[in-house]
Formats: sequence, structure tokens, C-alpha cells
Amino acid sequence: MMKTKMHGERESTGNQHRWLGGFSKILLAIGLLFFVLSPSVFAADTIKPEVTARNGMVASAQPLASAAGLEILMAGGNAVDAAVASAFALGVVEPNATGLGGEGMMVIYLADKKVTTSIDYRSMAPLADMSKVKFPPDGHVSVAVPGTVAGLCLALEKYGTMSLAQVMAPAIRYARNGFIVSDTLASTIKDRFDPISKNDALLAILAPEGLPLEAGQIIRNPDLATTLEKIAAGGPDVFYKGEIADAIAEDMAKNGGYITKADLAAYTAIEREPVRGTYRGYEIISAPPPVGGLSVIEMLNILENFDLASEQPLSPRNVHLMAEAMKRGFADNSAFIGDPAYTKVPVAGLLDKEYARQRVKEIDPAKMTPAVKAGTPPEHPSTTHLSVVDKNGNMVALTQTISSFWGACVAVPGTGIILNNEMQNWSSKGPNSYAPGKRMRTTIAPTIIAQDGRPFVTMGTPGAGRIISTMVILAVNLLDYHMGVQEAIESPRFYARDTEKNLSIEARVPKETQDWLKSIGYSIKEYPDFDLFFGGAQAIVVDLETGIMHGGADPRRDGAVFGF
Repeated sequence: MMKTKMHGERESTGNQHRWLGGFSKILLAIGLLFFVLSPSVFAADTIKPEVTARNGMVASAQPLASAAGLEILMAGGNAVDAAVASAFALGVVEPNATGLGGEGMMVIYLADKKVTTSIDYRSMAPLADMSKVKFPPDGHVSVAVPGTVAGLCLALEKYGTMSLAQVMAPAIRYARNGFIVSDTLASTIKDRFDPISKNDALLAILAPEGLPLEAGQIIRNPDLATTLEKIAAGGPDVFYKGEIADAIAEDMAKNGGYITKADLAAYTAIEREPVRGTYRGYEIISAPPPVGGLSVIEMLNILENFDLASEQPLSPRNVHLMAEAMKRGFADNSAFIGDPAYTKVPVAGLLDKEYARQRVKEIDPAKMTPAVKAGTPPEHPSTTHLSVVDKNGNMVALTQTISSFWGACVAVPGTGIILNNEMQNWSSKGPNSYAPGKRMRTTIAPTIIAQDGRPFVTMGTPGAGRIISTMVILAVNLLDYHMGVQEAIESPRFYARDTEKNLSIEARVPKETQDWLKSIGYSIKEYPDFDLFFGGAQAIVVDLETGIMHGGADPRRDGAVFGF
């Protein structure tokens, strides 16, 4: 049994009485935390304490989103109900990273049936031929057909216990009444204010008086509240076939975009079998292609051939070995992962332990590999994350995105919906090359870990290309070094890619490790401690002996864990 160290976020308040009045339920729930949570003391090596609870827990990238999920759990909802509530709420309170105009993937464990499934609600290319189009980083042409509404509604319909109106109520409140802008949210507005300022509808949300909103101010999106109310009352068809679809299609037509009402009507979320592997006897269950779970497992398969626990987590050897595993996993990700409806993905081959051993033979323990190519697997017949566990052992790992921070920097007039810029994520060739109606590859990798058939970890992270490497680091921290969940999340991050000469690291990586890595060929690119570049992981670990839930949230984002 994995040992868990005993290692809970301050909510900004002000004199906005009208704002506070709209949050009576949430404030009550937050107030109850002082009585129902069992937070341990701060560990010397963590910024935030680890949070513990017995009856249910939500870890997300924003305190109000976690509170939304907690509200649902305390009202008797299950993990799926709470996850859907938190996901809709994140689209309101973390609009730089997710929302109705985006996409995602979730992995669900159903305790009563002892089965795990996944919901793919990745965005897709419009059905029109865009093969001659150069996809820009923002603007209407960069937008792919959104999947968030379809995916969350499918999960709730199949595996939830509450109505859509019930689970969307917190998100509607937040959009209508507003919430306080955090430092993180304010910085993302300023960083992308140039493209934001080109879209009047988005500018009205983020700079209602002409200047970008600053930390401590209140942000409201009443148009989004109305849109959410329409979806809560009429279901996903309102978004994909009704008046919201009309609004999106009309805005696209006026601004040179390609999404039509027919594209929206053609979109469906897909239930898929997760990808599965093992690591040191633990089962790793992650999101399937076209996302990054397969690559997480492949990297762990490579690392399983080394005794990482014999040295300190940030020893020169261990960082080197993990960097080399990352390079090979990323090379294979680029070569083989794509939309399974358009390309044959060698899932079994990439999961094969013997194939991992072949890749291990390429690694020199005393030398950096300057260039890594894809292997030959054998043939066989701006993002956010939240994790939820309920009292019955149901689990959800859910990762959502609008691609870059603020996506396409486009809001649909009259709806409050901020659209993604996923069309920039195609590759020039290979399995992730563009095709009409195709889903583009991404690195998101929500993951559940089980021991002896009993899931006890739900985890995930945003972070663009760093998602896969961060997931590997989290798994190694938990399973090899037996860190507590908060310690595992706050541990210094690093990232190596097959296509990059740099080893990107946080400054806390020991100097002696950095010096040794430079001596064997690495070029070090140092980032500040707890840098947003490395995402913002959220995770929950359940002690299988006591049933106590341990939650961790990343200080690299505005993460918060609530439970009872």
C-alpha cells in the first residue's frame, strides 16, 4: 500500500455586498470546511497543505469551481455530477483556459460496476475543405467545432444522478453575479490583450471600461449566464442545433470563419475505452488517442527498467533518465498518435513492455541523446484539470482546454462564449495532419491509478506540451518516491522533448544536478519556481486502508481542494 504523508485556500473577499449575496450557498459550503475538513499542518517542503476528507473531495484549478463540485457532493450527487458542475463552473471562473467554446476528455471510474470508461469531447475540424487554409493562432479561422457541452452532457446523462439544471446552477450564479479577478487571471488578460482588443465582444467582458481588468476587480458575464440557463433548460441541442448554434454560425459567417450550423449539428461526444498499462504493479488508466495518455504509459514503461527509488528524486541520474524517456515518448507521440477514426494507432505496440525495453537500450546513462527518432512498435491484432472522488469510491479525472490562453480571442456576441483556437494544432504531415471533420491531437492526459483493481489516484494537469511529462513526474513521485500528494505536485518540474535541445527546468532543481546535466550535453533553460509554464496539476489520493482522501492543488495556478 502506498504510504501517504499527512501534509487545505484563502478566498478573496471585499465589501461587494450585492456580489456576496448571490453566493450564499457557496459561502455556506466554504464555511462548513472549517468543520468538515481535516487539514494537516503545512509540511516544511510544501507551500500549500495537503487536504484530507472522508465523504467526498474536489480538486480543481480555481477555488469557486472546487466549491461548485463540493456543493453538489454535499447535496447527494456523485463524482460525475460534481465533476460536471465543476467543469461548467471552470468555464466561468477560469475562462482563459476552458469554457463552452472548448473541448476536453475525462476518465470515469464507476465503483459499483468496477469499470472505467472515458468520454472524448475533443473539438473537430469543420466539414468544409480547409486544406488550402493557413491556420492562424487566433481569430475566427482558428476555431474548431467545440465539444465541451456535448461531452459534459453525455457524462451526466449516462453516469450522473442529478439534472443538468442542478449541476449547472453554480456556474450560472458565478456568471450572473461575478467573481473576483485573481492575479493569475489578470496576468493572462494582460499577456494576450493585443489579440483580445481586436474582438469587441471579448473586450466587453475583459475590459468593460476600456482597460484590462485587474486583480481584485469583479468580472461578470451576464450573457454567458443566459446561455448557460438556456442549456440547463434545453440540453445540448440548444447549443448544437438551436439558437446558440445560430449565433455561432452567424458570427462565423460575418468574420470569415468556417463553422456552420451543419458542423455544430454533426458534432458528437464519443465514449471510448481508456488506455491501460502497468507501472511497478500499479495499473495506469488514462485517456486514449487522440490525446496523450498512451504516451504517459509508454514513458513509464521505459522508466520501469530503472531503479529510480535507489536515488533521490532530483539526482542527476534520475533527471537524465526521465528526460531520455520523455524524449522517446514524445517522438512516438508525434509519429503515431492521431484521431483513431482517420489513422491506425498502434496502441498495443506502444504499450508493449518489450518495445519499451528496446527503447531503453538506446539510452546512455552518461550521455544526452542529442536527437531522438520514433521507434518501430510491434503490430498487434492555455487547459485546466479537475479531479473528484465521492463517498462511494467513484472517481473522475477531467481535463479541458480552449488551447491557448483565451483560445481564439473571440467571443460570440450576445452569448458570452469564448471560442477555442484548436485549428492551429495540426501537424504538417503524419497521423495528426488536417482533414475535414477530424479531431486534432492533443497532450491532455487525465489519469486514474489503481492497486489490485482498486482505483486510488485521480490526477491531471494543464500545460500544453508539458502535460505528458508532468503526468510522468507525478506518477513517479507518488509510486516510486511515495510522496504525499501535495509534495508530489509541488516537486520541481522539468521537461525534455525530442524536438528541442533544451532541458526546461524550474530553478529549484539542485545546482549540482544542473551542472552534471550540462556536462553530459544538456542545454538548460531555467524557469522561475512554480512557473505557469509547467501547468497546474490537481490530484486526489485515497488511502485504501482507511478510506481517507488526500487532495493536492498546484500553486502554479489558483488551485484549491475542498472536501467533507
